[in-house]
Amino acid sequence: MIEELPKNYDSQAREKYWQDFWDEKNIFKFDQDKDGEIFSIDTPPPYVSAAHLHVGHAMSYTQAEFVVRYKRMMGYNVFYPMGFDDNGLPTERFVEKKYKIDKSKISKKEFIELCLKETKEGGETYKKFWKRLGISVDWSLLYSTIDERCQRTAQRSFIDLYNKGLIERKEEPVIWCPECQTALSQSDLEDLEQKTYLNYINFQFEDGKTAPIATTRPELLPACVALYANPKDERYEKYIGKKAIVPIFNYEVPVIADEKVDMDFGTGLMMVCTFGDTEDIERWKSDKLMTRIAIDKTGCLTSVAGEFSGLSIKKGREAILQTLKEKLLLIKQEDIENVCNVHERCGTISEFIITPQWFIKVVDHKKDWIKRGNELKWFPKFMKVKYDAWVEGLKWDWCISRQRYYGVPFPVWYCDKCKKVILPEDKDLPVDPTTDSCLKVCDCGTKDLKPEIDVMDTWMTSSLTPLINASWKYPKEKSLMDKIYPMNLRVQAFEIIRTWLFYTIVKSHYHTDTLPWNDVMISGWGLDEKGRKISKSLGNFIDPETIIEQYSADALRFWSAESTLGQNLRYNEEEVKVGKRTITKLWNASKLVISHLQDYQHNLAIPRELEIEDKWILSELEKSLTLYHKHFSHYEYAKAKDAINTFFWDRFCDYYLELVKYRLYGDDISAESKLSAQWTLYTALLAILKMFAPIMPFISEEIYQLYFKGQEKLESIHISQLPTADERLRSDKAIEEFEDILRIVQEVRKYKANKNYSIKKELKELVVEMPAEKLREYEKLLKAVLSFGKITAGKGNLDLGEDIKISIIE
Repeated sequence: MIEELPKNYDSQAREKYWQDFWDEKNIFKFDQDKDGEIFSIDTPPPYVSAAHLHVGHAMSYTQAEFVVRYKRMMGYNVFYPMGFDDNGLPTERFVEKKYKIDKSKISKKEFIELCLKETKEGGETYKKFWKRLGISVDWSLLYSTIDERCQRTAQRSFIDLYNKGLIERKEEPVIWCPECQTALSQSDLEDLEQKTYLNYINFQFEDGKTAPIATTRPELLPACVALYANPKDERYEKYIGKKAIVPIFNYEVPVIADEKVDMDFGTGLMMVCTFGDTEDIERWKSDKLMTRIAIDKTGCLTSVAGEFSGLSIKKGREAILQTLKEKLLLIKQEDIENVCNVHERCGTISEFIITPQWFIKVVDHKKDWIKRGNELKWFPKFMKVKYDAWVEGLKWDWCISRQRYYGVPFPVWYCDKCKKVILPEDKDLPVDPTTDSCLKVCDCGTKDLKPEIDVMDTWMTSSLTPLINASWKYPKEKSLMDKIYPMNLRVQAFEIIRTWLFYTIVKSHYHTDTLPWNDVMISGWGLDEKGRKISKSLGNFIDPETIIEQYSADALRFWSAESTLGQNLRYNEEEVKVGKRTITKLWNASKLVISHLQDYQHNLAIPRELEIEDKWILSELEKSLTLYHKHFSHYEYAKAKDAINTFFWDRFCDYYLELVKYRLYGDDISAESKLSAQWTLYTALLAILKMFAPIMPFISEEIYQLYFKGQEKLESIHISQLPTADERLRSDKAIEEFEDILRIVQEVRKYKANKNYSIKKELKELVVEMPAEKLREYEKLLKAVLSFGKITAGKGNLDLGEDIKISIIE
């Protein structure tokens, strides 16, 4: 315990020191053998292929971590892991782009080695940054979605679902990315609004007459398999049941009646192709239409397109439109804006092709997903609307297979003779059928087995993070299922409600018939100063490392705590500066307080005689503590920050420190009065440090270690107990009465400021219109704090409200 804090606080050096200290002392380590209540957090495993971390990442992870530190300081045994989502398409795309390679032109082994190299480097980058930011992860709980444990869990999940009949392999139209050349799930898509043309194209009927259809995709003309018309539409009534001839390609298609066709949209005559959208697929299935695939896996036109075969979709569209114009079959074009689906990873417009894929059944279980969503506690509540909308809008089962290299292998072999699916034993997991031999023989007797070469969608593994953390289906001595599952809290951003949150609910429902967690806390996005999403393409990348170097990690965290839960937060350097000023103020206020505590040994017992200003500040502290805990219990970290920030600046620094000084310096102050002041200063400052600790952990630890550790005998402030409201210290009467004093102090400060006087400049007399008995109670305080020769009772000319008037005589 030192006698005085150093003059200045070096945030760069000291933050690095405390990072290492926390690691060396295992301050954040989870102890599964420890008694007491566990609080477990399911954290989002970030893609390590994200080459650059920006302030949005810093915001998202620190907001969750505020809650973690709070719970730890409330006495919970905290299970706080970190994982890296380092397999699947995001990593492959990153490697292809970085090394400028085509994965189809190098060996699978070479490509995977590059992926592993990048994920290892990316993981180290993340780990280094999280530590610098003060993220209090237990790094001994680290997992990687490509490691052996995660592969085993993902393959167990597949086998369990397969045996329950909840997973199947189907050959039917699937969403396809021509750029990445893989199947996609519905959740992999984003909407893109684009300007295009609605093209009116003439079809000819058997009687030689023509009628136009309207389409935005003329390149799908060679894939046309039917025309549909509403039977009530008099324009086309006579053609229903007959044939129409597809322009340019000159083959016949049926004209079919369907009351669902909107007579007022386009021309009222609807072209169905294989496949332009989900409506095409539905009609193709229900009416058993023929199949004409015009677009291949690479996004080029196939042989059914005749002379246009081999052209890309864009060039094929242009060429077909040109031919239609030349043949006078293109009647007109209208400018329109429409919404198309693009692959979120590369921005390529998705297509539909027929290919065998693995699917988990989700569409027929919507009632289960809504029920689970209702059971979950949502913070904030309005985020549940996004979940419900996603569930209600589900059209496809979850496609979990990908035609890529770098991912968790399916534990599947196929019998070459009878086509039966062969699965390994659980004890043999994880397996890679492309390199491992199957230890089983098919029931038909053949040993000729072919491996599944597709890999799992990355969400197939990421959706298992609660079960991975709990070591699902491991031997009892290694499993944490009884201790941490279901987990207490899932923290994540709103844009992955449709993926990570939804798929995790699906897996836990199917595997354990439970929710994966009790609560979910949803964050918004970190935006640039103009309110735009941060991206390299916009040139608005904000480097958090630079901010930390300039202002400190605590200051950046202070900014992160500014946003209301679930709301987007614009980067605001001014708020970071406020954080920096708060650090400086906390340091200087602590220096002042600790300098007056050198002869003080704290006793938990409340002094028998507390002065009015002590009662007031302690009552204000209890009010702040009540609010602080109320907000944190609902994960409202921003409101909790406001509670402590307001108390620290507006009550403790602006008033109490000034009001109490005379009792620390004066020679005529009684020992009881000084002790009361010291007890109050100690209690208030320690509470302030602990309340700030979840948000600004470094400066809080620094001051705690320099003085309070010697009193509390604990290794770190972050494993100390947060104070809770103590009704014995709460006096609403003290608060009410002291408001009179504060009004007088404010008015005198204002008066002296307007005169450009120092607050310490002594003036002749302060006349206060107040009962003399009451004034005598405050006289010594007012005289010392406001610097007046004397304080007297009398008529005042400045009305302060609440029956208080004063006069200032110079």
